[in-house]
Amino acid sequence: MAAVRRNLLRFAQAFNTETRIAVRSWTIHWLGWLWPLLLFTLISGIYQAGTLLDMPVAVVDADHSHLSRRVVRELDAGSHAQVEVLGGGLQEGLRRLRAADDYALLYIPRDFEADALAGRQPRAVLYYNSLFYSAGFYSTQDFSGLVSGVNQDLRPYLAAGAGAALPKLASVSVAYESLFNASGNYIYYQQFAAIVHLLQLFVIVATVHVLAREAPELRASSPHILRARALGVRLLGKLAPYTLLFSALLMLELFLLVTLNGAKINGSPLWMLAITVCYVMAAQSVGLVLFIFTANRFSAYSLIGLLIGVAQTYSGVLLPDLAMPEIARFISLAEPLTHTLHGLFDQFLRQAPPESGLYACCRLLVYPLLAYMIAKLRLRRRLDLSPA
Repeated sequence: MAAVRRNLLRFAQAFNTETRIAVRSWTIHWLGWLWPLLLFTLISGIYQAGTLLDMPVAVVDADHSHLSRRVVRELDAGSHAQVEVLGGGLQEGLRRLRAADDYALLYIPRDFEADALAGRQPRAVLYYNSLFYSAGFYSTQDFSGLVSGVNQDLRPYLAAGAGAALPKLASVSVAYESLFNASGNYIYYQQFAAIVHLLQLFVIVATVHVLAREAPELRASSPHILRARALGVRLLGKLAPYTLLFSALLMLELFLLVTLNGAKINGSPLWMLAITVCYVMAAQSVGLVLFIFTANRFSAYSLIGLLIGVAQTYSGVLLPDLAMPEIARFISLAEPLTHTLHGLFDQFLRQAPPESGLYACCRLLVYPLLAYMIAKLRLRRRLDLSPA
């Protein structure tokens, strides 16, 4: 019990000392809440219109028939596309698509109506710029339903011209339920993921900065919290204020996201809080390991962008999990962001059982455990310290 009390006292001393330093540090204020909230405001402004609606789509109509004008009119009447008919031909449309002036390009060939009424199956082609990721794809959402409606309207005319009666189609009743409407909830999905992803950047940078104050390059400007005995306990006390700070920050941002956009949390907010705390600890672990295995803080800072980019690419936000090759899935499973998004989305979208939140927390706690063992072996050497 005496050893436990001593360790608790050491933890409290490190916690209080680091808290006083953080309160007086403008660097921590910028990393801890000023920059994250500014970016949150910027991202909220980007998605303030809600779902991806009225995206610019160019149309090259080489037919100028009644049917082609109907296709253009109905595509423009849909919710996802704002159509502009070009007069310069296909080359102008492709140029605008490459220049990112339009998300998609619809080309209606010559004799489109004549071929359709003759049963020759003309092809109206809709190109979209995949470099816009989901935005480019969403600009095409209304087109498939439009083509199906045109085909349905033309069938009686084609059958009458051929002198044949249309066969009776079986009446099929389909009942289905969707977990959520991907189009209608796009704002929550993308903004939710962006907020969680960006927090990792600030957590890692702050962790490297805090640890660098104990290293030889900055040691003279900071109290030597980690110089004393019981390095592991003091390390936990040193990082704990930032764990609480960033956990509270992420929960505040999620609360603002839910409140301002009228979203609804279907699961347990307490499990979301638990997953958030574990996620911040996992991100701090990444920063700790990065600091240990780099020669100075500048080398660590230079590698953070690479790690964050990999985390975003393979977390399932930009690339679907099931579409990844095996090596990409392995990278995805190695990133704490992947497990965090899975756990938070599960609580956000449905009344997930407690096992779901516990599973996500257990996966995320692996990172601090591994980082703690590495720190016990190599952190003192990295800080160029000897046992007190």
